[in-house]
Amino acid sequence: MNLQKILKTHKQSFRSGLIESLANQHNISPDEVIKQFGNSIDELINTRYSPLTLAVDTICAINKPVILNIMQDRQREDTCSICQANESNIRALSEIYGDSIQIFEISEDNPSGSLYHVLFQGAPEEDKKLPLTAVIYNGNIIRVWAGKAIDKAVYVSMIKKALR
Repeated sequence: MNLQKILKTHKQSFRSGLIESLANQHNISPDEVIKQFGNSIDELINTRYSPLTLAVDTICAINKPVILNIMQDRQREDTCSICQANESNIRALSEIYGDSIQIFEISEDNPSGSLYHVLFQGAPEEDKKLPLTAVIYNGNIIRVWAGKAIDKAVYVSMIKKALR
């Protein structure tokens, strides 16, 4: 799964849904919606997806395995025990691999934290839990996990798989 393709698909799906919704709301055809609201729709989508596109482009430009970690903001009072447990495993990877990998952390509250929803488009709600971690290499998603702390040995095996 290529991260940029997933984002593009999500963006197209959002655009189509918005056009359909506006067509129903105004009792006009989707083509008429595009004629009347096309520029506004494109502006909204560009604004909404700009932080995601920047994050995805940054991740895809990294020429080594990336550990993506989308987690709860550390400053929140209601701490996520799973996020905290997983953090120590990710720190251990940093110690093992050093500069050979890149850890890319995003707080769920950050605008680019919406990447979480892009990766889980269409997934059942019970699967959508924090933290979301993924191993990504050359823009391709090797593996994604959500809602659990992943043992560092599992991360290591996925990093090795990526480098093959």
